[in-house]
Amino acid sequence: MKFTKSIIAVSAAALLSTSAFAQTEISLTDLAATMGMGTDFSTDGINNGLDEFGKSLLVAAPQSSVQQNVWADAYIGKFFPSLPPHFGVGFSLGGTKLDMSGLKNAASAMESTVASVVGSGKVDFGKIPSSFFLPTLSIDARIGGVILPFDVGFSFMMTNPSLTGVDFSDPDSIKDASQAMKFNWMGFDGSLDYITLGLDVRYPIWEGNLVLPKISVGAGYVYTRGQVGVKSSEGSTKANLDLSYSTHVIFAEAQVSKNFLLATVFAGGRALLSNTTTSWAWDISTTYKYLGTDYTVYEEGSGSRTAKGKSASYEHGKFDFSGIQPQLYAGVGLNFLVFQATANICADVRSFMDSDNYDSALWSGALSFHVKL
Repeated sequence: MKFTKSIIAVSAAALLSTSAFAQTEISLTDLAATMGMGTDFSTDGINNGLDEFGKSLLVAAPQSSVQQNVWADAYIGKFFPSLPPHFGVGFSLGGTKLDMSGLKNAASAMESTVASVVGSGKVDFGKIPSSFFLPTLSIDARIGGVILPFDVGFSFMMTNPSLTGVDFSDPDSIKDASQAMKFNWMGFDGSLDYITLGLDVRYPIWEGNLVLPKISVGAGYVYTRGQVGVKSSEGSTKANLDLSYSTHVIFAEAQVSKNFLLATVFAGGRALLSNTTTSWAWDISTTYKYLGTDYTVYEEGSGSRTAKGKSASYEHGKFDFSGIQPQLYAGVGLNFLVFQATANICADVRSFMDSDNYDSALWSGALSFHVKL
């Protein structure tokens, strides 16, 4: 009998001990309702901010993708027959202006939303500027044609192979891709990863001489898949805002270039046709004690933004001929023996035509260094 009473006493103590340390799982929305906040609580600000950021990327991502593999010479010459054979290799670093106000608003909305329920100081995403330059870095190569006068360019870069497996319809997959390169640059403390692959062909309609410039026409394709995100980790609170994007870009271009001693001056124009999709996801997890009860709090949201507008789930974009982006670009290459350093700027013509909103004007810049024959 004494043995049985002892077993019962130990079991009761264990049960009470377990209950004392157990935490009740609850969503942030339900916790807000439990606390009597009612309709005063909403996560719409987070969703709307990320959706607006996705809209900005729909335009900026295609523009950014074509800043790689820009050569000062409108045409580099044949590989064969030619002496020396004409080819080159190097790298490019570019950036395109990106409106970050949507991401900034989403971060601010999450910070204030969480603070309204579980207290301030739980979420801090750090520095997010109103605008940023979406970077692109690639390894570039170009080789002259065989027999026929043309040249072919290639570009490639992969910072995170896991991006190839991102399922834009799965919020967890989008957030998994946020294990990305962390950086603090130009006032932005976040993460960024991308994969890019490009190919273009140019044909000279005039190969130039001592007096006249080189003139070429060409076409190309670039595929870019990327991710932008911010994180907050304050004690037991973890929060993430992540956006993944994918863009297929087809472009046609014309370029003119002229050599002057050690410099090659060039200018040109492009027309971009893109199929771009962006999908976003966010989540917050924390702990909170209310009226003597310990809660494990969790909330998440997701959505996507395509060229067709807003949708609740991922939809593949479509090439829209009414949304062609015309560009103008110009720059200079400095030549020394077999080395060429190039700088160029590029403007999206349509965005500069909005005289009432010059702040939305979209422009890019790129630097490259090539070894070429």
